[in-house]
Amino acid sequence: MIAANNVTLRVGKKALFEDVNIKFTEGNCYGMIGANGAGKSTFLKILSGQLEPTNGDVTITPGQRLSFLEQDHFKYDSYPVLDTVIMGNARLYEIMKEKEAIYAKEDFTDPNALNIITVIKVCLECV
Repeated sequence: MIAANNVTLRVGKKALFEDVNIKFTEGNCYGMIGANGAGKSTFLKILSGQLEPTNGDVTITPGQRLSFLEQDHFKYDSYPVLDTVIMGNARLYEIMKEKEAIYAKEDFTDPNALNIITVIKVCLECV
């Protein structure tokens, strides 16, 4: 679960949002809508820890994680969709690329297979 508790963000004297309380529970899909400049991206930055709120706090259940992609319309154009989604979890993406590099070796041998098993074990620990 991810929860925002009494989250407020002020820019000068103006509150972009104030006393936001919300819980994102497992198994549900959520969408955030609002006018341009309403604070949607800023709120997501607070949830991900990229930005500190003026007041309040965000809690993530131990063992859970939040993955995100930067809001850049062109940054991911050269990547397949699956790669782009996995990039939201940088460590998982690195492990996937390691695995692909091992599989791509022309002289694939039993030690390479052991490397893949190690990569998969690390992967399972990080997700």
